[in-house]
Amino acid sequence: MIVFLLLIVVLLIGLTTAAVMGKIGGFMAEPTSSQAFGGVPAGPLSTDDIGHLHFDQALRGYRMDQVDDVLDALSARLSQLETEVTLLRQVEADSTRQVEAEAASPQAPESPESD
Repeated sequence: MIVFLLLIVVLLIGLTTAAVMGKIGGFMAEPTSSQAFGGVPAGPLSTDDIGHLHFDQALRGYRMDQVDDVLDALSARLSQLETEVTLLRQVEADSTRQVEAEAASPQAPESPESD
């Protein structure tokens, strides 16, 4: 009799755990949050934008779709900044070569001014 009652208790604990974890019913409920995710700000992200981002918390951490959106936007911005750095380095190198070429070439003598 005690074994039967113990088996029922274990079964009830297992069913309760499965229900809480969302295994019964086929899906988990939508997460609730006191602070709604406003989405990724339009345009290029700034440091201030990143500081103000907050994700909704789900049962096992943050909402992956929200985190993925922000990571995509950050990757695009980082790529844009890397392109700008490359272009600026090319301009700087071209400018340095031009200055060196002008310094190496003989300059035309200055003509004396007549008073």
